[in-house]
Amino acid sequence: MSSTTDKISGLANKAVGNIKQGVGKAVGSEKLQAEGFAQEIKGEAQSAVGAAKATVERVTDSMTEGSTADKVSGAANKVAGNIKQGVGKAIGSERLEVEGAAQEIKGEAQTTIGKVKDAFKR
Repeated sequence: MSSTTDKISGLANKAVGNIKQGVGKAVGSEKLQAEGFAQEIKGEAQSAVGAAKATVERVTDSMTEGSTADKVSGAANKVAGNIKQGVGKAIGSERLEVEGAAQEIKGEAQTTIGKVKDAFKR
């Protein structure tokens, strides 16, 4: 069930359970009162499940935003890092080579983050 369906079913069960309890009390039926109480508790549990599902959906949505941006930034950093390394080697700058390697690793990490976010979309 979806979070909304769980919330609606929960509200319905709480209402029906409450009514059953009232009718049971009015006619002096402890059995009907107990059934109503049980149904009301079931409804509260369903509502709680719906609320939990909604929270998970919101968290998952926030985790999947920006996956394309991460992959594009990652690719750009990998390319820029590779170029820096090449220029560093060409001009004999060890510092530029190290900066390029670091930027390339950063790009790989960004790309991986984008892929992980994509996995959460499925």
